[in-house]
Amino acid sequence: MEHKKGKTIVPTMWGTMILFPVLALVFIVLRLYCRRWLKKAKTGYLDDYVLIFSWILMVITAIIGLMLAKHGVGTAIMEGDHITVEPEVMHALLFWTANLLLFGINAIAFSKVSWFITLIRLVTTRWQKILLWILMLFSTAALFTASTFGYYQCHFEPDGSGSKRKRCLNNRFAIIFSFVIAIYSSLLEFALAAVPACVVWQLPLKRATKIGIICATSMAFVSAMMGGLRTKAYYDHLFPLGKLPEMYSLGCVIMFAVLEVCTTIIAACIPFLRPLVKKMAKSNDEEDLSWP
Repeated sequence: MEHKKGKTIVPTMWGTMILFPVLALVFIVLRLYCRRWLKKAKTGYLDDYVLIFSWILMVITAIIGLMLAKHGVGTAIMEGDHITVEPEVMHALLFWTANLLLFGINAIAFSKVSWFITLIRLVTTRWQKILLWILMLFSTAALFTASTFGYYQCHFEPDGSGSKRKRCLNNRFAIIFSFVIAIYSSLLEFALAAVPACVVWQLPLKRATKIGIICATSMAFVSAMMGGLRTKAYYDHLFPLGKLPEMYSLGCVIMFAVLEVCTTIIAACIPFLRPLVKKMAKSNDEEDLSWP
């Protein structure tokens, strides 16, 4: 009996994984314009470069994800007698999924590094900066390790007879480790999203200015929610252990990972757009004054 296709998220994947990378790129360009041309900043470009690098990794992840969608990722399979997957297709799925994990998790890691650097600049006390540095180094190392496990978890290697055989690491340990890191990353995102509000509210600024800055950085909560949805989809994809990985939830994992990186990039860019907003407001005021 041939298997039947059930619900699918592929059209949504195509829409979001094309639209949001473009939107994130627009915010990166606006951030660079504000910092380098409006404010004439001479230093502090490290987080800009990290942000651009995370965007490049995210675009690669999106391209691989859309390639995998052609092989059934993002589409649920209804019950049937059996599902036959050609060896070439299985090889392609394992190869591209391993690369997807490598680029996707590192894109998340580098986007978080840029957000960490932004927060380190925002906080004022020494112990807060030290704590953020420690969290940044630990979370980055953890995500790098998870991406390495994902890349080398299953791969093909020559067996000496001209063909290739599949070789996997300890599957149970790799899955549990990656899932724990995903939970930690999501919880950390929610905590980091609250840092700007706590810090800004204590600064000697006008209440309206504080509320404006807090609203500008609230996009980080959206990124944290995307991370939570990614973790939930990852759980649905792999648990309970031993079952056949679910392709619909894998599509959700890919899509929410791309959205998480995009929203993190946008959250890291919005606080730097204030000079542009002030320039536009000043231009509008001048136009109103010149109106006959």
